[in-house]
Amino acid sequence: MSVSLTGVSRGSARRRVMLAVAAVLVLAAVALVLVACGSSNSSSSGSSSSPSTSSLHSLLPSTIVSAGQIQVASDIPYMPWEGYTSATSKQPTGFDYELSQALGTALGIKVAFVETPFDSIILAIQGGKRDMAMSDMYDNADREKSMTFVDYALDGTSLVVLKGNPKGLTNLNSLAGKTVDCESGTTQQALLASLNKTFASSGQKQMKIVALPDQPSALLAVKTGRAVADLTDHSTAEYNAKTAGGGTLYEVVSDPAAPNGYQPQMVGIAILKTNTQLITAVQKALQSLIDNGSYKTLIDKYGLLPVTSAQINAGPAYAAAHAGT
Repeated sequence: MSVSLTGVSRGSARRRVMLAVAAVLVLAAVALVLVACGSSNSSSSGSSSSPSTSSLHSLLPSTIVSAGQIQVASDIPYMPWEGYTSATSKQPTGFDYELSQALGTALGIKVAFVETPFDSIILAIQGGKRDMAMSDMYDNADREKSMTFVDYALDGTSLVVLKGNPKGLTNLNSLAGKTVDCESGTTQQALLASLNKTFASSGQKQMKIVALPDQPSALLAVKTGRAVADLTDHSTAEYNAKTAGGGTLYEVVSDPAAPNGYQPQMVGIAILKTNTQLITAVQKALQSLIDNGSYKTLIDKYGLLPVTSAQINAGPAYAAAHAGT
């Protein structure tokens, strides 16, 4: 009986050991499945937030894929947005140029940056000569009649005067009765025309507005005394004041009421509104650059004001919300 009891005891012990080993193996298998599932979810999440070049490339219109490049119109020079690496070079540089190349890399296609007079840019896109524009162009309701904008930065309008501000200009109202220049076809030209109507209705002397073909011509007019001020984008005004003549030629009129310029605006990539495939591709590519930090690197490099996401046609609402700033 003792032998029989011992045998039963040993058999039970063996069964318990075998069951324990089986339980461990089952738990290990479950753990491996959970780890695998976790890896799969992580990978899926990463790919959804950072689309691949091939997936972005597939969004492009077939006409652009066939051409092998996106043609970008830009008013060069207009630093810090666009310029050339030297006075004798035709190699573009500046924020718009670098961002265009980053977008091209994200989309897996070459981007050609083509010098185009500002007042001809929209016509060039409408005529099919260019695919889109990157030229510190404000996204506003008038331009949205024919263009869709992928908004990518912020800017405003400021006054550039000779160093020392010899005419003692303080704000837009101080321009009454003076000669002021701007670049032709710009928002600044429309602003000056509107301001002249205000001066006339209030009994003040109107300005003489001189519209010039490019920013170098506008600065030269101030330098030679043909105009007391150049009305231009705040970012460009600051850049020219810091760099022209080593910072000895110009200054920006400081108005505490508008530290980042008058009439704050959203800057957008202009694309023909019927070109919906390119609009979608560019928006998603820009968002990917915002998500991976490449966009912020360029914004910081050129000292510009960023957007937080790649929005479509958000300019008019932004301008309305900041009309008093």
